[in-house]
Amino acid sequence: MEGEPLRILHLTLLGEALMAGRSAVFVTDDDGRTLAVNDSAVELLGYSREELAELNVQGVSVRSEEEIAEVYAMLRRTRSIQRTARLRRKDGVVGTIAYVSLESVVAGLPVVVSVTEPIDTFAPEAS
Repeated sequence: MEGEPLRILHLTLLGEALMAGRSAVFVTDDDGRTLAVNDSAVELLGYSREELAELNVQGVSVRSEEEIAEVYAMLRRTRSIQRTARLRRKDGVVGTIAYVSLESVVAGLPVVVSVTEPIDTFAPEAS
């Protein structure tokens, strides 16, 4: 069965790319609650997976609740978006990321998958 070894290779490479790749990957529910993250997301924000699971987008974004609601409303209309955002790490340092988010269904659950890249150095916010 030639197809099965290739499938296993694809799953292995995909898993490695998602878990240990350079891009931070976030999987959230429709309300912005964190369901899963990869190693790069943990490193980027300085939270453990357990801490991130207790947070939602508002816990790390510098955007207002209303701005976040607008982004999620747009995502529901268009099914995918590409934007930039400013995030606050656990230590209070703020930086800008570029991200692509799309609605999907994973394991039967509706989710938002976001792939991000830092686009500037995270630095303490000016007072």
